[in-house]
Order: sequence, then C-alpha cells, then structure tokens
Amino acid sequence: MTSRVEDRGEGGTEAGAAPSQETRPAAPPARAKRFPWLVFGIVFVLLLITRIVITPRPSAPKPVLELPAYTLTDHHGKPFGAADLRGKPYIADFVFTSCPSVCPRLTKRMVEVQKRTEDLGEKLHLVTFTVDPENDTPEVLAAYGRKYGADDARWTFLTGPLGEVETVVLRGFKIAMGKKETSEGILEIFHGERLVLVDGEGKIRGFYDADDAGIAGIVRDARLLLK
Repeated sequence: MTSRVEDRGEGGTEAGAAPSQETRPAAPPARAKRFPWLVFGIVFVLLLITRIVITPRPSAPKPVLELPAYTLTDHHGKPFGAADLRGKPYIADFVFTSCPSVCPRLTKRMVEVQKRTEDLGEKLHLVTFTVDPENDTPEVLAAYGRKYGADDARWTFLTGPLGEVETVVLRGFKIAMGKKETSEGILEIFHGERLVLVDGEGKIRGFYDADDAGIAGIVRDARLLLK
C-alpha cells in the first residue's frame, strides 16, 4: 500500500489553500480612521476661539477733553452750535477763506472726508470754523462752500464775533489762531492745521494731521464712533 504524503505549506496549511481568518491582518476600526481628523478639528476650533478672544477688536479712541457749550453763526446767517450737534459726531477744521496756501489744502482734505463718508449720510457732520470772522461773513462762507462742493446737509461753516470764535477755537478745541506782524509790517493770520473728531456728547476724541494717514485715521475712528 502506498502512503500519501500531504504537501503542506508554511503554517501547516495545505498548498494553495487560502489562509484562515486567524492569519489575516485585522482591519482598523472605522473609529480609529476618524480619530486623527477629529483631533485636528478640535485643535482648529480651539485656535480659532483663542484668536477671537485674544485679538482686540478695534474701538474708537477715548475722550480727550470736553468742549464748552457754544453758539456761533452758520453760513445761512442762523445761530448754530454745540446744541445742534448733540447726538451727532462731527469732524472739524479751521481755515479762513482768503488764505492762499494752507487753507485750500485743508478744505480739499475735508472734501475727501465728505466723499469717503458719503454712505453715512447726515449721521456724521462736518464743521468748518473760520479763524478770520471779521472778514468771513456768512455770505462769504456760503460762497466758499459752494466753490468746493460742500454738501449743505452735512457740512456747516461757522463764523461770529471774534471774541466768541477765539473762545471756541483757542479754549475749547485748543487750536492756535491769531495774527502776527511780518518783517514788512503786514499782519498775517495763523492757525492750527489739524482736523478734530468730536463725538455726539461734545467730547473731543482725537486730533489728526491733514495727510493721508491722518485722513484715513479720522474716517476710521468716525465710523467706529457710529458703531
């Protein structure tokens, strides 16, 4: 009788036979596949929350000083002052209409502010104070405003008795103004060249140069006040 020798492969299985379930590598569970993405998602959310909490949100500058109550005369010849601006932030500048150099540049900057805040409408006011009230009558100021395309609903030009204007400009806004005699004996008017942001409570929030950075800053801060 011939004996039969069974050909067995490694592991004691028959050649050609499929390996048993015990020898197959186990497939990772579905939960294990999702675990790295779950960790990544949690870390991302935590980083986002941390950034929101830690990063300071922009806010309007704090009040610098409070303006006294004042009433002057607008370019329509009517009384106009702090009470008319109550509850409404405004941007102020200081010029005189016969100025040949600095004042036209300042007024053009105010025109730029007017354009860049057009969407705010009458929520934001513009106010120009003359530092030469003896010559800048309401009629002169009205013509000056028309020359530069001032929006009559948003932009007011103010004049009045010299003493009252000086009180508002010098003591209130802390802006220089006056006259000085040149070497030729001619009286020249001088004044501060900065723009001022005032909130709806009559408090000054900042002084800004009339350059690109200053205009961008005052427009930004005015919008923050309105928020």
